[in-house]
Amino acid sequence: GSGTNDGGTGMASALGARFLDAEGRELPRGGGYLERLESMDLEGMDPRLREAQIVVAADVDNPLLGPQGATAVYAPQKGAGPEGLEVLERGLSRLARAVSLLSGRAGTSLEEKPGAGAAGGLGFGLAAFLGAEIRPGVEVVMEAVSFREKLEGCRLVITGEGKLDGQTSRGKTVAGVAREARRRGIPVLALGGEVAPEAEVLRGLGVTSLLSVVPGPLERERAMASAAEMLRRTSREVAGLLRSFHHRGTEAAVL
Repeated sequence: GSGTNDGGTGMASALGARFLDAEGRELPRGGGYLERLESMDLEGMDPRLREAQIVVAADVDNPLLGPQGATAVYAPQKGAGPEGLEVLERGLSRLARAVSLLSGRAGTSLEEKPGAGAAGGLGFGLAAFLGAEIRPGVEVVMEAVSFREKLEGCRLVITGEGKLDGQTSRGKTVAGVAREARRRGIPVLALGGEVAPEAEVLRGLGVTSLLSVVPGPLERERAMASAAEMLRRTSREVAGLLRSFHHRGTEAAVL
């Protein structure tokens, strides 16, 4: 996760970029100042960056702007209130326009790319300032561990996340794993510390069953402190159920 909502300008500033107001003064760092953005100076960035091939593994597919964008979906989790959300969204909109004008890409939609809204818009910044390719993080990981090959011959896939909710469907691991399993007709069990009502959307992606590892009402702090034990307990119960239905040739893949 991240604590930023600056469209990657902090990252770019650290690499030599300058973001200026109407008076030519450099803006303080932070998404709250971007609504004053008038121009950008990228000449100070290391020229070797132009030769680098950068792949971004994004764990969500949100765009930069709009109701599913970085500000609307994730900024409230980082402490932004209603007024702050408006300021941050205006700032990111201004940044997107400035990038479009500077690069001569007027009319294009880099800010709409899946993953542009990841990490407070860092996905957008990496693509805009470094020419990075944004890829779903789960795709990168599945390729690295040969997950698709491991699915061959499996009868069940078990996956999970700390909290299963509507955001889980936005390119996170559970969603990516479920899609791959569904293509092969393999059922998927998703475990979570919390299963929110909106997690039902995951069934449309291939998740067969949603199961919370928390055995009953529990304070969040205590639940998090006991997460490992609760996961072990739930896993034992799941394993016992599978054992009762086990027959030759049955395997399960876990990611």
